Amino acid sequence: MNRKAKNGFRITISAISALMLVTAAFPQVAYGFTLSPSTSSSGTSGTGSSSGSSSGSSSGSTSSSGKNTNTEKLNNLKNNYEQLEKEKKAIEAKLKDIKNEKSQTIAERNSISRQIDISNEQLALLKDKIKLINDEISKKESEISAKQADIDKNYELFKSRVRALYMTDKSSVMNIIFGAQSFTDFLERSEYIKRVTDHDEALLKQLKADKAAIEAAKAEVDADKAELEQAQADEAQKKKELDGQYAKVSADVAQLKKMEAEFNANREAIEKDMKETQAELAKIYASMKSIGEYVGGEYTWPLPGYSTISSPYGWRFGGGDFHTGIDITGSGVYGASIKAANEGKVCFVQTNYTPGKGYGMYVIIDHGGGQTTLYGHMSAISVSLNEYVSKGQSIGNVGSTGWSTGPHLHFEIRFNGQHTNPMNQFHKV
Repeated sequence: MNRKAKNGFRITISAISALMLVTAAFPQVAYGFTLSPSTSSSGTSGTGSSSGSSSGSSSGSTSSSGKNTNTEKLNNLKNNYEQLEKEKKAIEAKLKDIKNEKSQTIAERNSISRQIDISNEQLALLKDKIKLINDEISKKESEISAKQADIDKNYELFKSRVRALYMTDKSSVMNIIFGAQSFTDFLERSEYIKRVTDHDEALLKQLKADKAAIEAAKAEVDADKAELEQAQADEAQKKKELDGQYAKVSADVAQLKKMEAEFNANREAIEKDMKETQAELAKIYASMKSIGEYVGGEYTWPLPGYSTISSPYGWRFGGGDFHTGIDITGSGVYGASIKAANEGKVCFVQTNYTPGKGYGMYVIIDHGGGQTTLYGHMSAISVSLNEYVSKGQSIGNVGSTGWSTGPHLHFEIRFNGQHTNPMNQFHKV
């Protein structure tokens, strides 16, 4: 494992803390906030109007210094957010790589361990075979020694007999042969002498043959022993190499585990710092909510050049449905560019929809301080989730997707999730 991969896992606590600040500052992103287009009662409508009014009043009464401070913090976090996301993804990818490598290395070590076990078994088997061969060699050597003793013994007898015959007067042998009383006795005496001589020669010949056979058997056993000893040496070398591989892989596993331990220690420290940051952020966020602060000042008209309101905010269809926003339309409105009514972060993008139902394709932007805007029935969307948009920036085009009787923009403003009359935010259309 190289040092570069190890260093990739280290992230500063301040960077993670800043990421936490952004997540907490935009809770709709963190917790999957969705805006339901369900109808509400007249009581709810009244609440929405009151909410909008109080927000406007609170915002107007906020001191410029406090507002600028919070806005500056959010702007600083916005500049770092994308970079933090990249770093986070890179860290997660590298952590995944380390875990995968650790798993593969452990599997490799286990495989080597099994090979070492097999090698140990093979060495033990070869050791047993060599022991049996050594026993066989000892047995053959004992047989050779015994046979050699027989040969030596009989050879000494043969030499003694030959020596006796040599030292004996030749006439004595002749007397033994020619001192026979009859021809039959002569033949018997001659046969006796021949038998003794033949017996001695045959005995020596057999002893030599037996010795040669035993020596050949011993040579064969010696060859088997040499072969087994070579196999034992080869297996020992193989085991030595496996032991070296096992030691190296074990060191790699230890290093990977050490890196994981260091990462976990850093993560615990980061989590501790994040909790402290959350506590501080809670105070700031509570302050922002209490004063109704939002990013970017007054709202701007979301569909410049088109001011016809085909369906206003409030009850419609004879009191059978409460319209939670306004519908903006006009001649040639289809495909017109929709603008962000205020600065903020895109917290929801809906591109999948059922024809004839809901808002079709729509976008929700979080402007901070609990204020959001919704843009419905779009034909195209040009922003993405978590993108930070400026006031007046194009976010898509007018369409007629979802439940719509014709091309128009359905526009909503909500405070802390409660719909309110968008027209209260515009001085002039």
